Amino acid sequence: MLKFHAAAAALCLLSVSAAHAQNANDKTTQVIVKGFRHKLPPEAAPPPLDVFTKAPRVENIGLSPDGDRFAFVTRKGGLRLLTTYTVADGKSQTLRLSEDPISAITWLDKDHILLSATQTGLRGTCPSGGGQNFKSAQSLSDLNAAMNISGFDGSAPGMPSAPDSITMMLLENALTPPACASYGVRGQMAGTVINLRTLRSVTLGDKLAGDYNHMPLGLPKAVTVDGKTQLVGPFLELRDRSIGGQVAQRVYLWKVDADTGRGHIIDDHGGDLDRLGAYVDDWLTDADGQPVARALYTYLNEEYTIEARKDGKWVAILKRKIDDKTHTYAPFLAGLGRDGQSLLILDADNSANADAHGLRRFRYYELGLDGKLSEPLDEDATRDTPIFDPATNALAGFAHDGEVTTYSFFDPDLAAIYQHALDAAPGQAVRVVATGRDPRQMIMFEQGGEDAGSWRYFDFASGKRVDIGNQYPDIPAEWVASQRAISFTAADGLEIDAQLTLPPQGEAKHRALVVLPHDGPLGHDGRGFDWLAQALASRGYVVLQPNYRGSDGYGEALTEAGFGQWSGRMLSDIGDGVRFLTQAGIVDANRVCILGRGYGGYAALKGAQDDKGLYRCAIAIDGISDPGAYLQGATHAALADDTAPLKADPDQDRSFLADPRSPALIKAYFGGSSSGGQAPAAVTAAAAPTLLLRGDKDYGVFAAGRAGLRAQSGVQTLTLSDCGHDLATEACRLKTAQAVVDFLSANNPAR
Repeated sequence: MLKFHAAAAALCLLSVSAAHAQNANDKTTQVIVKGFRHKLPPEAAPPPLDVFTKAPRVENIGLSPDGDRFAFVTRKGGLRLLTTYTVADGKSQTLRLSEDPISAITWLDKDHILLSATQTGLRGTCPSGGGQNFKSAQSLSDLNAAMNISGFDGSAPGMPSAPDSITMMLLENALTPPACASYGVRGQMAGTVINLRTLRSVTLGDKLAGDYNHMPLGLPKAVTVDGKTQLVGPFLELRDRSIGGQVAQRVYLWKVDADTGRGHIIDDHGGDLDRLGAYVDDWLTDADGQPVARALYTYLNEEYTIEARKDGKWVAILKRKIDDKTHTYAPFLAGLGRDGQSLLILDADNSANADAHGLRRFRYYELGLDGKLSEPLDEDATRDTPIFDPATNALAGFAHDGEVTTYSFFDPDLAAIYQHALDAAPGQAVRVVATGRDPRQMIMFEQGGEDAGSWRYFDFASGKRVDIGNQYPDIPAEWVASQRAISFTAADGLEIDAQLTLPPQGEAKHRALVVLPHDGPLGHDGRGFDWLAQALASRGYVVLQPNYRGSDGYGEALTEAGFGQWSGRMLSDIGDGVRFLTQAGIVDANRVCILGRGYGGYAALKGAQDDKGLYRCAIAIDGISDPGAYLQGATHAALADDTAPLKADPDQDRSFLADPRSPALIKAYFGGSSSGGQAPAAVTAAAAPTLLLRGDKDYGVFAAGRAGLRAQSGVQTLTLSDCGHDLATEACRLKTAQAVVDFLSANNPAR
């Protein structure tokens, strides 16, 4: 449960420096005045490393439906705080939070905020992803209890000690849970509602009727009933065992009081609420909280159905047989279509070329109430996030993840509003984070170039603007290194995009270089602040972050060009970037080191081995040195890889991202069937001075994959205590930055 405490003093808008002031001549704009960027003299000492490793100032942010209040999670004086701000009068309120994870902030109404954390769960009838059969201990316990009640244990006078075969069969059928079936993944949420008037909180799912706790499956819809805020949505009953022949973990549609956490099950008028013979696992509701669509799985014929409400009855508009052998994916209800009547579903692309590399692709489709399915509405559902009209909840467009976030719209009015937002920060990477019910009221985040990131509120209807603050205010403005997007041509002619970060001191000529390939391999480095690249640039290094073939965010062709190239051209692309910068005179060919995390660590170790003489040193942070062991670890950890290699998007309800740890995806990078399923050989020897940084909390997949290279001559190892793979804490990032800078100073000095 997320805990919070009332704070005695209110936190003002985040400041960048003590020199900030408001523009008194513009009453519609609250502006933070920024100074000019000064050219740093060569003798200027850089700021301490810890200013680059601090947590972002704003962790999460959300805008109220009326567009007049926003809330954000931040830190001050070592405390984690939730601050709300009222645009009209500038008043703020601050609450102290616990350290529990938060994925999103959602305003339910003007007085209630939902703090939520989303994880990925398995869709289907299997409890916690595991199988069930009649021989399970609980099933036997249920059978014994039934026999005792019936007197079949011989305890009742005149009764036999065992039932006849027909009675036994009936008991077994009644008490045996349905066969375990899985057909995808879903988001499962832990949520806490905070009442800003009473300063009380309630954890969703803890106080619902019954003997078990419940978990929201996605973001519940806020509706007003008799003047009180109620939350409507599907909740998963957290049973750990099957009872009476039902699936262990059933899903019900609940209406929950936002203040008390208590509620009641909504009868959707679609059959037995106990779900005998069928398993309803999802609903879509309208603005009043009334169910308009639902998804259910029928045990007897192993069929998945999407139904729509028509004339007071549930009518099937899509049916699909669930076949474990072919790992059938069941379409997921994502929202309402463009007309506000049809359904937006996420489904596997079953076209002829969709599985060219043995990988399942996902697209968004519209499903009409007549059962007609549209053509795909997007290119890649794992990179395209639906945007819904905040007033009608109908699909309005998509946000596309890449080097910068781009937008496409079906609604021309919303397209014009978003274009206003992009035009408000020319040359920057702009992301619209939240909008009010009137989309002209929005919160934006802009970054890139020499801006470490800034948060702003805009009301394009009234002209009101609030500069919420900079994301990294402790870094002096003149020490934010300039980031540039570049491209170069690989040896085989493929164009590779990259991010280049230049030191804030001196000219970009014949400098020492650190190559920083991203993790993944599925992933990319886009425009924006990178704490490690900035820390290294402050010490005088040019930093290259190449989006080698196999990266995402630049189209499927570039991603697929990396398949079969785990230890081949993906690595040579990185080396080609070094040669490009050398030929341009930006870097000194004799002063190049390579540093990476995860797959980036493998690229560092293997690149130093294969591209001899190119790198003076290599650093691997929880790097993969044994690809085969890494694949084994990923296979063990996978939820439903053959059905849906996806993970729930923590930032967007009912959306999904590609799972970069998907075993099928890793095999594609290895070479798929063309490699005979063989993983590239482990890196067991260091070809240059090497530093291995390993977090002692980096369990599972990466712990298995880093088993290849061990301590030996020329290899230094350092364990990062209390650190996981993501280096999520300031302490872990600082330990990493210090170790990296010390090693580079000894093996590849910047000056």
